[in-house]
This record gives sequence, C-alpha cells and structure tokens, in this order.
Amino acid sequence: MKIDSNHPLHGVRSKPERPQTNAKEQWGFFLDKFQTAIDEVNQLGKESEKLTQDAVLGRVENLHDVMIAAEKAKTAMNLTLEVRSKALEAYKEIMRMNF
Repeated sequence: MKIDSNHPLHGVRSKPERPQTNAKEQWGFFLDKFQTAIDEVNQLGKESEKLTQDAVLGRVENLHDVMIAAEKAKTAMNLTLEVRSKALEAYKEIMRMNF
C-alpha cells in the first residue's frame, strides 16, 4: 500500500520517541503518579463523607448526588487496592527471580 504525502497520517510515527530515562527516574515518575492517584482517591472519600453528612442533616436536595459520590469513592478505592495488590505481586515475583 502506497501512502501519498498528502495523506493526513503521512509522517506520523506509531510510537513517539521519548528520551531514555534510567530506572531511578522511572521509579520517581511512578511514585509521583501513584501519590497523585492516592490523593485523588482520598479527596473522593472526603467528598463522599461530607455529602453523606449533609444528607443525614437534611441539607441535600438530591440524594442521587450522594449515592453517585459514594460509588465513585468506592470504585476508586477498589481500583487503588487492586493496583496495590498487583504491584506487590510483581515485587514478590521479582524477588523470587535469580540473577
């Protein structure tokens, strides 16, 4: 198949080239992303707790918002726990390897 130079995808690479990074930089990048995700999960939990308190005190007009916030917090927590479990499994597997 011949691609014309006028084709919109002409010159687009399938994988963008990234500068090479060492393991320490990659680990730091992973930790930063993971910490950000944990902070977001924590914020979702706090919002859910606040909306639940407001619902109990009668300050919420729409109960659906409370339920949606609770489900978001629950789903985010479950995802975080699964990622943690997979990371621990990977760590244990690496520790079992013989070099």
